Amino acid sequence: METPEPRYRCYHCHEELVFEVKIGRRDMCPNCGAYLHCCYNCKFWNPDVHNQCTENQGEFIRDRAEGNFCLYFTFRTIAEEGVDEAAQARSRLEAMFGRGPARQAPRSADEARARLDALFKK
Repeated sequence: METPEPRYRCYHCHEELVFEVKIGRRDMCPNCGAYLHCCYNCKFWNPDVHNQCTENQGEFIRDRAEGNFCLYFTFRTIAEEGVDEAAQARSRLEAMFGRGPARQAPRSADEARARLDALFKK
C-alpha cells in the first residue's frame, strides 16, 4: 500500500501548499505572505508547553510568526492538525457515560426539583 503524499497548510490563511523543494527561512505563503518556516507551522509548536515547543532541545524563539533558523523545524501536515484532544476526551466520556439527549435548563423551581427527584428515583 502506498503512503499518501503529505499535505501542508499555511497557519495564517489555511491555504493548502505544495512544495517542490525544501522551504527556506525566508519563504512566504504565496496566498497571504506569512512566513512558512515559522513556529506556527511546525509540528513541535504547542501553546500549552514551556517555550511553546515540544522539542526539548529547541532554542527560545521570540517572534513565533517570523521566519527563523530553528534546526528542529518540521512542517506540520494537515493530518497532524486534525488532532483535537478536547474532542477526543469528550467522545471518550460520552462513550463511557452514554450520550443522553440534550436538555434545556429547567424553566421553574418545580421542574428542577422534579428532574432531581427523577435522577435519584425519589
